[in-house]
Amino acid sequence: MKIPADLLARPAQESVRRLALGQLERATAARQQLVEGDREEALHDFRVALRRLRSLLRSHRSAFAIAFPKKALRRLAALARHTNPGRDAEVQLAWLLSFAAELRPTERPGHRALTRELAERRDECYRQVEREIVRDFAGIAESLGARLVTYRVTVDLEHPEQPQSFAAATREALAGGASEFLDKLAQIQTVADESSGHAARIAAKRLRYLIEPVAPWIAAASPPIELLKSLQDLLGELHDGQLLAAQVAQALGEIEAKRAQRLIADTLDGPHLLDGSGKAPQVAPPLRRRERAGLIAIAKRLGARRSELFRSLAETWLGESAAKRQELVAALAELDLSLAAPPRRPATRPRRATREARTPKAASHKR
Repeated sequence: MKIPADLLARPAQESVRRLALGQLERATAARQQLVEGDREEALHDFRVALRRLRSLLRSHRSAFAIAFPKKALRRLAALARHTNPGRDAEVQLAWLLSFAAELRPTERPGHRALTRELAERRDECYRQVEREIVRDFAGIAESLGARLVTYRVTVDLEHPEQPQSFAAATREALAGGASEFLDKLAQIQTVADESSGHAARIAAKRLRYLIEPVAPWIAAASPPIELLKSLQDLLGELHDGQLLAAQVAQALGEIEAKRAQRLIADTLDGPHLLDGSGKAPQVAPPLRRRERAGLIAIAKRLGARRSELFRSLAETWLGESAAKRQELVAALAELDLSLAAPPRRPATRPRRATREARTPKAASHKR
């Protein structure tokens, strides 16, 4: 889908549809890559295109009326949701592997066991979502594309009105998106506010996706984009650490439950007694004890990293006087002024959004 040079000045209905069709085309191309066997690159491209498409439609839903097929939208949301567990496992694996060499020999079995479990989960999730994308997405894209590519305009000759421009629609959506984001950010009070942190990260991502389409035309769009990216990285790593901590806690719980079962069995029957088959009861393998040591070492690292990340978040973003928060508010105000009188042609040639990191590093969790 060609993006015209005067996109900001064109009617919002047209510009939003053009941008949405562009993301739909990228997602369709990624699906074709999956069919041809290019898995890793294709899944990344598909996730990014799908997120941008859904965010675009959500942010501008009040700018125009469009009769989207509800079933197609539900299936689109389900596809996006199903890609999350595999991506979460992928990021957690990257963090685990970043310090594997630093562990003591007694801690490595637990690290290996958790790494193996996450790798299996990642692969199974990706296999499932690949099947769903190949099977379902072509029909969804066809249905959605047919609704996006054409639209009707009703003109009242007695009271003609100029249609809202894409710049004006973006400005209006930005006001709501910024307010929502700042409200979510203000709800984070302590490191234990996991759901509030996750909600603020989602709001930051949606706000960034709302700004990015105007960046080729308006230089004032770049500062808030970079600030929101840095906050997403911070909140994203906190969230990923929380998910991994839950996995570690579950694994430790399973080990302790089996240990308790063995202690009860030994107390009731005695370790010297024979079982029903005439054989001595099996003793827990030493590996379980070593796995426990490794999981505890991982939990300690997670706790230290969590405290470090939240301290950075509190110092730079939380509270109305926080430096990064003030910087973002000022940058959004500057962007608002620029959108009030946008240029008709881009300062640079419109280009595709910068590719996001396929496998985020421990300290860089881009979405």
